[in-house]
Amino acid sequence: MRDFELRKFYSYRDSNYYLDCRSLVFNLWTDPEGWRADFYRDAVLEKFPGLKDCYPDRVADLFARVVMQIQKMDIDLHVNNFAVSRDGDEHVIAVQCLDDRVAEDCARFAAEWFQALTQERSFDFDGGFEELQKQFDKTFFGGPTLYSLIEAGMKRGIPVLYLDEEHEFMWGYGKKQVRGRSTTFHKDSIKDTEFTTYKDMVKDFLLLCGLPTPSGKNCFSEDEAVAEAKKQGFPVVVKPLAGHKGQGVTTGIESDDAVRRAFNRIVDEATAESLSFDGALVEKQIYGTDHRLLAVAGKFAAALERIPAYVDGNGADSIKTLIERENDTIARLDNARSPLCKIKIDDDLKEFLGLQDLSVDSVPAEGERIFLRRVANISAGGVSINVTDKVHPDNIQLVEGIAKYLEITCLGIDVLAEDITKSWRDGGFGIVEINAGPGVFMHLAPAIGEPVDVPGLVMRAHFPEEGSERIPIVAGNKLTQGFADSILEIVRSVKPDVEFGSLTEEGIFFNGHYLHRNKHHDDNVKIMLRNPKLDMALFNHTTDDIYDYGMLHNGADLVILDDPSPAEEVLKRDLRPGGYLVEVRGSELTVTGGEETIDTAQIESDDGKEKTVLAAVEGIVKEIAARYE
Repeated sequence: MRDFELRKFYSYRDSNYYLDCRSLVFNLWTDPEGWRADFYRDAVLEKFPGLKDCYPDRVADLFARVVMQIQKMDIDLHVNNFAVSRDGDEHVIAVQCLDDRVAEDCARFAAEWFQALTQERSFDFDGGFEELQKQFDKTFFGGPTLYSLIEAGMKRGIPVLYLDEEHEFMWGYGKKQVRGRSTTFHKDSIKDTEFTTYKDMVKDFLLLCGLPTPSGKNCFSEDEAVAEAKKQGFPVVVKPLAGHKGQGVTTGIESDDAVRRAFNRIVDEATAESLSFDGALVEKQIYGTDHRLLAVAGKFAAALERIPAYVDGNGADSIKTLIERENDTIARLDNARSPLCKIKIDDDLKEFLGLQDLSVDSVPAEGERIFLRRVANISAGGVSINVTDKVHPDNIQLVEGIAKYLEITCLGIDVLAEDITKSWRDGGFGIVEINAGPGVFMHLAPAIGEPVDVPGLVMRAHFPEEGSERIPIVAGNKLTQGFADSILEIVRSVKPDVEFGSLTEEGIFFNGHYLHRNKHHDDNVKIMLRNPKLDMALFNHTTDDIYDYGMLHNGADLVILDDPSPAEEVLKRDLRPGGYLVEVRGSELTVTGGEETIDTAQIESDDGKEKTVLAAVEGIVKEIAARYE
């Protein structure tokens, strides 16, 4: 049966003929004599009630909307655009996507579902949908912090491009770009980022600044660790020098044997992961509630109180059952949008229960709260509470004072504080560690309290004004390298030191010098925009380029079209606000800005066409060259 047959899958990395964003495009065949869209209404609205107010009449439109809803993964991922057109007897469906392989699987899943509905047979929608969510979670977009930064860029019109060769993302173009993964960016100091991983050095630095941090020493043997513990006085904490997310941390140690066990656990974990053993910090235990204080671009941005994972007894169920029930809650879906992670039953959890004379089979009394871990990290199942508005001004000043010393966009400072509303100078406050590249999604979605849009603050730290992520772009068809060189000379008349890139059928040129020509057009566009010195770019797009690869760049300030094909006409769609359009139709040249015609000219001959166009755009080129300074 051919109904809801899909074929001709094709993906575009950004703006293309069909949509002005990353897209998956495919052909859909539906039986012209088959069921109407209303036939599927009850089943579709049961799964996606939000479609009630926009339920379409045509089956192809319904199918496209359903694919979009499936892609949202029940967590409202930021994919909203789609288009439906015709290709002979088939429909062409274009859907905005994040990961194209996941998007294709979503489309195939939708087709299987519609086929089952048409044939009135059973279909495990919930099971298949859950598998798609798991698949998405494994992609680069599935990480909560990274996805939240990608979404923050998309919502603000900041172009986001995945650089597959480098396994990182790029926000913005040319000299305005920022590259990175998670909250570590190429503009951050490599040395400062590296410095934060050495907890012993950080401790010495904090002490040098007169800031409160527990005393201790990095140790390389069991005996050295025991000796340091005795010197500090029990209880102590033992933790890996270069650990993260609370991994390998043992707190509340009260004996020599416990120090040895904690030390050897760190050694064993390093060996298991084929990592070098850099030592184990032995520190005096300090007390208080765990807090994450966050600075963005040197300014205090947010604060969370973090409580270790716990369960509340009911007098009937075991701790294991209570954990399983807690893990089934919506808050602990453990995906790109859930505020809490799953609570894992591992050796650390069992050991900590043992210290309380409990096991996973113990049955807590009604209302008895059982804490499950020593550490409160969200990745370890901890619970987050927004306390941004409660932080004492002295503690805010402390955060910003530390941030001044480090060229790091996002800086997380972990502290134990008896009362975050009181000044650190009053005691009951200790800095446990500082982190470059901290997770920020937990601030956007705390378990308790109002969200703080830290991803948005990060984007605005890099791109303080609308449009500050962009460089001026000229795009068109039939643009030769000779024409590009003439545009370069116009720009040089107002900006002599410009870094000017052009992509024509001859290849990639920087300042008139040939670099390379990749087989794939979008690769050529990407490598131009990836140039961190690039001030301005010119792109020539042919019909084949547009159909096969898309334009990749999102938007242009000047579009020049010479008797364009229908595919090349799409360049007008991506004209930026305040942009200019130059069109040559036969011997007539027209220049428009917005809705207004601002110039016209007659082209006397083909030989004089380029000269006429250059004369028409000279003033415009000078204007847009200075637009994004």
